[in-house]
Amino acid sequence: MKIRKTQISKTDLINQYLPANYTECLQCNFSSIQKITADHIMVAFWTAPPKWVDSLFKLRDILVKPFGIQGGNKGNKQELEKSIRTGGTFKFMSIAAKSDEETILCANDKHLVMYLSIKIEELNESDKQVTVSTLVKFHNLLGRAYFFIIYPFHCIIVKTMLKSVLKKLKQ
Repeated sequence: MKIRKTQISKTDLINQYLPANYTECLQCNFSSIQKITADHIMVAFWTAPPKWVDSLFKLRDILVKPFGIQGGNKGNKQELEKSIRTGGTFKFMSIAAKSDEETILCANDKHLVMYLSIKIEELNESDKQVTVSTLVKFHNLLGRAYFFIIYPFHCIIVKTMLKSVLKKLKQ
């Protein structure tokens, strides 16, 4: 599965949250005869990360606590899934926008706001294209410093999580 960088399309829902301090848009094609929605992928992103990614998130939560930055999504995974599917809120994360093809999660904290968009398009009966877009807007210097530190991990984690999620959904 080859993941490639691309640009956010003007027709994507996530486009309405531009401009941003940081923008990343990744895309890949995959095959599956199952009906897979953006919600399926978004739920899996946040509730079933690879173990090493989950460990990094736990370490992150410990390191940022003294700065008053909120912890990750630990807690009730069913509540998180429900909020994604119904357009609700879970802790500091909420669903900012939804369409039949795209779901946008917003994580807003005192240091920055992050938008994560999952868009899925059916190319034919079995081939699909998924686009994962990340936008980050800094609220202050703490946001800039935080993102400077996590940026190298972010790039690796998003690609790893996307591959992991698609592998699980194809089974």
